[in-house]
Amino acid sequence: MVFGIFTLLLSFWWVGEKTLISYTALGRWFALFAFAGNLLSYKGAGLRLGMERLEWFLFNLLAVGPLLFSAALWVNMLVHGPEQLQIVQVHHYGLNVKRYWIDHGVLPPGVPIEKATDLAPLAGQKNNVLGTAKGCLGYVVITRWEGADSEKLEPVEGMHPFWH
Repeated sequence: MVFGIFTLLLSFWWVGEKTLISYTALGRWFALFAFAGNLLSYKGAGLRLGMERLEWFLFNLLAVGPLLFSAALWVNMLVHGPEQLQIVQVHHYGLNVKRYWIDHGVLPPGVPIEKATDLAPLAGQKNNVLGTAKGCLGYVVITRWEGADSEKLEPVEGMHPFWH
């Protein structure tokens, strides 16, 4: 059960910050997963494992639920569709994309890299590359958030020559 709780905390703060879903919805999904195990018959599963009713309830609440919830978050983040890249001026909202999304309901304004033929307005600004993709469970995830001038930035097929 301790492993389930630590996994939940790690996944909530690491993957939950990269998934564009409200904290309220995350809480609802956790509640669903935490109580879904209790739908199994206690006599068919819990009693066979030698658990009392309270142990069976807590096992599902603190072990099975967090592990299933964390697995769903990780699968949504790791199995996603095509990445969409855009150049975003950082000074507009700071450095937290999810906070901007929660406050405004949309991603920060940016220039899609496919359409970034004239980068003169972005020159001299602190810019980041924001990559987003739709996860396999339907929630958008942040796949890339790094400085546009970073040497770590690898060219992506179809990228503007400015990045090479």
